[in-house]
Amino acid sequence: MRRFLKIGQITPVILITLWGLGLGDNAYAQPNLTHIDNVNAAGNATLYWDVFTPVATEEFIHNEIKVFDIPGTLLSPSPHLVAPNLETGVLPTGWVMPSFLYNANAYAHCYTSVQVTSLDGGTTNDNSPQSPFLCSIHVNASVGAGADEVDLVWNSPYVISGEGAGGPFYLERLNELTAVWDTIAIVPDTPLGGAFTDNPGPCVSINIYRVRQTASNGIDIHVSNATDLVVGEVNPDLPVTTHIDVDPATGLAEVHFDYPVSGETLGYIVYKCTGAGSSEVLQINDPNASSAIIPTSLASSEPESYRVAVFECINDDGSPNPNAAGDCTTSIFTVVSQIPCTDRAQLSWNAPLGIEGGVDFYLAQAALYDAVSGSYGVWTTLDTLVSGYGTYLHQGANVASKYKYRIVAESTTGKIARSSEVELEFSYPDAPEPPKLKRASVLSNGAIEILVETDPAATEISIYQLERWVDVDSVWIPILEPLPSSLGFPLTFVDPDVETDVRSYIYRCSVYNECQVAVTTSNLGKSILLQGWRSSDEDAFENSLIWSEYEAFPEGTLSYEILRAPSRLSAAVPLTSHGANVQHTEDYIGDLTQLPGDFCYTVVAIENNTTGGLNGSSSNQVCLTEDPLLWIPTAFTPNNDDINDWFPWAPGASTLGFVSDGIASGEATYKLVILSRWGDVIFTSQSPNECWDGTSNNELVPDGVYTVVVRVLDGSGKWHVISQSVHVLRP
Repeated sequence: MRRFLKIGQITPVILITLWGLGLGDNAYAQPNLTHIDNVNAAGNATLYWDVFTPVATEEFIHNEIKVFDIPGTLLSPSPHLVAPNLETGVLPTGWVMPSFLYNANAYAHCYTSVQVTSLDGGTTNDNSPQSPFLCSIHVNASVGAGADEVDLVWNSPYVISGEGAGGPFYLERLNELTAVWDTIAIVPDTPLGGAFTDNPGPCVSINIYRVRQTASNGIDIHVSNATDLVVGEVNPDLPVTTHIDVDPATGLAEVHFDYPVSGETLGYIVYKCTGAGSSEVLQINDPNASSAIIPTSLASSEPESYRVAVFECINDDGSPNPNAAGDCTTSIFTVVSQIPCTDRAQLSWNAPLGIEGGVDFYLAQAALYDAVSGSYGVWTTLDTLVSGYGTYLHQGANVASKYKYRIVAESTTGKIARSSEVELEFSYPDAPEPPKLKRASVLSNGAIEILVETDPAATEISIYQLERWVDVDSVWIPILEPLPSSLGFPLTFVDPDVETDVRSYIYRCSVYNECQVAVTTSNLGKSILLQGWRSSDEDAFENSLIWSEYEAFPEGTLSYEILRAPSRLSAAVPLTSHGANVQHTEDYIGDLTQLPGDFCYTVVAIENNTTGGLNGSSSNQVCLTEDPLLWIPTAFTPNNDDINDWFPWAPGASTLGFVSDGIASGEATYKLVILSRWGDVIFTSQSPNECWDGTSNNELVPDGVYTVVVRVLDGSGKWHVISQSVHVLRP
């Protein structure tokens, strides 16, 4: 087990200076310094020694270490003391030097030490004999006499003791690629040290060396400082990347550069510049080359930047060793887009940064595609733009054609850099097939629903605007919000701003492309207006209906279906059907007096030959209400002869007709009241089956004239009141 001392910037001594502190010299053993290593960039070194092992009652007090250089100059006027921990008593394991007192990168440092112990419990201290000197290995590199040579010299760790006590010296050089120390020479140990001449080759490089040696104990390793030396000569000339042209045939970047070729020039390395630096993309082994196409280029899809370096030597592994590269130069990348719904194309491009002399002017060029030959025509210059421009607007293009665009930059020194080429096929939105207005149908709430079928083959989105005809101004006006559609997606519009009981309405649907231009319209859709009235002859019991013609189903009208509901709250059922050329009908309701008498009618036009299912358009609803039927006799004879014994009819023999079934409040829809000549109520009934038998309070009423009041509710919810006299007679 060993202890070590970390010595920041350490130095040794050649001539021993023993020190006496007025102490006894009865310590049993001198300290044993084993080896020195870890010389870091700050010049610190680590000194190791064997740990104190007590003999008998001997107690360790501390070690005293002095530092010398090899000429013998004392570098530490006072010894460095390394003692156990005062609190725990643990023996020393190391020591950190104050500040940077020593620099083992500058020269070798030599150490010697005495061990101070006590045999009487600390009453007196005794010094051990002084240890042999141990020096750090210091290696120095200098330019050798021969071409590309490096002279290396170093001292032995045992240079002061004069002993060749270690193993052979291993001279190592740091491999720049692998960051591993490679052994380049093994030199036998001598008391003074060693020397070696290295030839790292003609390429400019930084060579870093160090020396290692096995210590005298055969276990530990001495490690020297690391020294470096630049060898080779750097050509100060750098290749100039003059411009980058985009090859029109391949779309690849062609890098152009300039360099004063010499007899030592072997070739060039092309680097692609990125935000994170640059990476090699091409090696050119022709020293007379001045341009190269980059096989991995993406210049047709993005701007690219490149730089070039020259190499004049080859590394040991056969790879070129280039000098520094020149500045980056950028290719021109052009983008173009059609301004929608116009004959104009917007071009934009990046500036060719680094082009020799800077841009003098730009040429905006276009080539027109010939569909017959299947190729583009010659390039035509659209305009010449001074430096600083980055956009151009091409106007007047043929919107049914395809163009190819590029930008050509010319520098002030005459360098020509063409941009990437970009194609643009001008287009104008296609018009879909005219939509089909399938129906304009009146809803139950009085609004009109308009259903529109769109072109199933239309891939472009069009805007569908519903329009309504205004007779007063003889003009179509847009109503409701327009709706988009494509691929046959059906559209439904609901027009609430209508009076369907007063008139019919005409609609159409206009289609606008994305350029907001009307391109087609649908067929018309005219809603049905239904009108009706009761017969002027009260005994005819006939309702008459007329309706306007529905216009215009895409497949024409097949028939008109008339639906009737027995009341406003009842469901309608088919009543009759008429052909497409009939717009009127009559409905006899004399045999329906048992119903409330509120007959509601709707006409539905049915489309002819529908393949996608039944399609129809409904009219408004017309309700015709019959007056209640009520016949009341003017006299009756309640004498129990079974003839006219009841008023106004015998129970179960009511003559009422067209009276409401009931109302939500539960109130009776029929009420009969009999009044005496003095106005007294002598009989009431709320059921047609509860009739008057000529009595009041179970007593026969006197013969005479009485007042009758009857109130009934018709099917529409209207009350009807009938008042008359009745004569009671008993023959």
